[in-house]
Amino acid sequence: MARITRIQTDETERDFFSIEIRDPEGRTSRVSVHEDILVREALHKGLELSAEQVERIRREASGTRAYNAGLRYLAHRMHSVFEMKEYLKKRSFDVRQIDYAIQRMLDEKLLDDETFANSFARTRIQTSTKGPQLIYRELLQTGVAQEIAARTEKLFSIDEQIAHARKYLAKHTSSVKNKKSSAEARLVLARLLMQHGYSREISNHVLNEITDFLEENEKNALANQAEKAMQKYKKFTGRAFALKVRNFLYHKGFPLDAIDSFLHDRIGGIND
Repeated sequence: MARITRIQTDETERDFFSIEIRDPEGRTSRVSVHEDILVREALHKGLELSAEQVERIRREASGTRAYNAGLRYLAHRMHSVFEMKEYLKKRSFDVRQIDYAIQRMLDEKLLDDETFANSFARTRIQTSTKGPQLIYRELLQTGVAQEIAARTEKLFSIDEQIAHARKYLAKHTSSVKNKKSSAEARLVLARLLMQHGYSREISNHVLNEITDFLEENEKNALANQAEKAMQKYKKFTGRAFALKVRNFLYHKGFPLDAIDSFLHDRIGGIND
């Protein structure tokens, strides 16, 4: 059997011990083990070890370095299994070290994608205006399985989604203010809401709440765009001028009755 011939503090790494092992053929080798392994295995000078024990100690000693690096990574926030694997790869640990570290963290409940996903979603709900579909997409980017990511939507009540969507919408109405027709403004804002993770139903709900704003905004936008059109086509006169302005405004999404009413008030309408 192999025998431990010396144990001393590893001067290169804190909490690790350098163990000298002599095999039955008299060959000497060293392995650096964490103090946890030293205590658990009751390692001491003169202890005899089987080949299986030596292999297990070497495997755990190697994996413990990756495990400890993972613990430091978890000190900042929770991570998914995928994130942990990628981090340990970047730290140049090999596959066996990473597998050992990941399995140990899973066994000790330090890694759990379901718990991570719920924590991630709750944080996003509390600190942002992101909708459930955007949170879902972000979770997929962390390597969480689709079915786990999908279950986090239950954490986001309809009332909370509406409140968050309403808050997000209030910050973005300026992008259409005095610029867009009601129909075009609604399309722009609906697209922003859906890109931010909200369903069509939630988007329609909060957009319906600002109908008065969209209608008033359309009047101001029509006047602004009409001024641009009249300046653009000022070289035309009479009916040709009016038709040019009318077509310009129509292609901007303004309703024909509103355009004709404006033109009637401003230039007397479209005359033959």
